[in-house]
Amino acid sequence: MDLDYFNEHGYFIEENVFSTAECDEFIEASKKLESYVKGIHYPQMMPHRTDALYLKALRKPQVVASIAQAVGGTPVGLQTEFFYCKPGTKGFGRHQDNFFVEAPIGAFASAWCALTDVAVENGALIVWPGSHKEGLLPVQKATGQKDEKQDPNANNEETVIPSHYKPINVAVKKGSVVYIHALLVHGSNSNTSKDKWRQVLLNTYIRKGEKFRPGNYAKREPVEL
Repeated sequence: MDLDYFNEHGYFIEENVFSTAECDEFIEASKKLESYVKGIHYPQMMPHRTDALYLKALRKPQVVASIAQAVGGTPVGLQTEFFYCKPGTKGFGRHQDNFFVEAPIGAFASAWCALTDVAVENGALIVWPGSHKEGLLPVQKATGQKDEKQDPNANNEETVIPSHYKPINVAVKKGSVVYIHALLVHGSNSNTSKDKWRQVLLNTYIRKGEKFRPGNYAKREPVEL
């Protein structure tokens, strides 16, 4: 983790965190999760509660070490979510993670783990570098249609961003991790490819002992690492 870069831009990319074999194992295991079995392919919340493989991913030492830098102390796990993002899935609207979690500033961060190559066409992240410095920004009701293949919170509200922040797409290779500040405005592109799924495992963490909002949908609980 380049902490200076993370603090300046609100995100940081580490490559080759997960091996090809690990990524393939996570994807194969995802075919046993409820969302896949039902053929809906909406993001599966908290897979670490039903499959120890995802708990192992949450505890990945390299990730935990980087997160400890990001949150300035000993972290605990808070949430996992597996995104299938099959072709045709709508992107996640622009948001700040702490809008949902309500953690103290600087105590919460996420690790967005790419399990396949991710480009704009199959749903790359969109980030607004530096926007985390604004604190929690206002939101407005999103006007687009919802997508049953996307997280139910994905397109309810959208963050209102000051015009001087410009979005960039974040294309990453399989096995890379994008560390995301809790207040960085980000979203994702829709998957417009014909045959490229964009499987991602999202792990979120908070500094141990800090308060947070459990959430009606996520039902977050601290996980010792």
